[in-house]
Amino acid sequence: MPRFVQLTLCMSLLLAACAAPAEGDSAEPAASPSASLTPTDVWLGLLERTPEPFHQPLPPAEPSEIDGVYSKVDVSEPQWWRCLRCADYRPGGGIWKLSFDHGILRIYYDVTGWRSIASYTVAGDRLTIFNDPVCPEEVGEYTWNRELKTLTLNVVEDSCSIELRGQNLSGQPWESCQPWHEMIGASDHWHKPRGCEDAEALIALTPPPDPGALTITVHPGDSRKFQVPPDIYVASNVEERAAPDGFTVLASLESIPYGLTRVLWGIDDWIEVTTAESFSAMGVQFLGDPPTGWARVLFDGVEVWRGDTAAIWNYGGRYGGYVEVSGCGPGEHTLRAESVGIDYHPVTVTAFGFSLEGGVESATP
Repeated sequence: MPRFVQLTLCMSLLLAACAAPAEGDSAEPAASPSASLTPTDVWLGLLERTPEPFHQPLPPAEPSEIDGVYSKVDVSEPQWWRCLRCADYRPGGGIWKLSFDHGILRIYYDVTGWRSIASYTVAGDRLTIFNDPVCPEEVGEYTWNRELKTLTLNVVEDSCSIELRGQNLSGQPWESCQPWHEMIGASDHWHKPRGCEDAEALIALTPPPDPGALTITVHPGDSRKFQVPPDIYVASNVEERAAPDGFTVLASLESIPYGLTRVLWGIDDWIEVTTAESFSAMGVQFLGDPPTGWARVLFDGVEVWRGDTAAIWNYGGRYGGYVEVSGCGPGEHTLRAESVGIDYHPVTVTAFGFSLEGGVESATP
């Protein structure tokens, strides 16, 4: 074979390998959710899919005692990075949803959009799972116990995905998305577990913030690359880079240090900077991977902005933007970023910026 043909073939194989799907892709052959797709869209799309009979026939489409939709909030750290080779079913912080429906199991990780589908049967207190595209040859055996509001699964034997499927499904009880009484369900006045409600609809019910006399400008992109960037940067993780003189950075204990950034997640996780220096404008830089979610910005304790940081901008696999506050006047001020937490998506805060005159001028790529 001529040398240039060999080189062309090698380059083609290398590019194909680099284009392999990331963890946000499903275990089944379906596209990963883009910024235009909401978690609700992805979940509804999963509900329309059915398993393939890999090594066992599909079970009869009959209801079982565990049929229903369930959710759980994993309280461990979420996956805030884009992972090319993370194992399927790996437990991660945030909302997980699980559905048993007439012999079809569906599972979905809201933070990254990962999902899978399988067949199942129930006999007495035994649950058998098979036809999972993650591990088509493996059969998982569990015992189950369903109480008023929860479903608990215990592993008997399951080697799927280096035993991660069993760890995930049995790690904590699953809360039922079905009301425990018909009258409660008819009125819809009952406490729905996290993951069972429409998070974006709940956020929309909250009145938008009123910035008052302040001017709030949302700039798409990374402020470090703006035509006119901030004059001073204060890194979020002062453990790695100390704040300049005159600035104090504090963060909640639950926030996660990551390089020069801090990752916020959960409810009201926060980071703030305080200074008495005079600036014409100051801002918060949100910049992270696709899982990044809803946040809000407070100025001197008053909410002035709230939004989905992933929806501000995305380019080259990075999502977010710079939320700038101007018109604040002299004196000591505190600028604070908080995770809204209702969607349990991580929010990466890279830095705070300060402008001496005017403000930043952004340029999109």
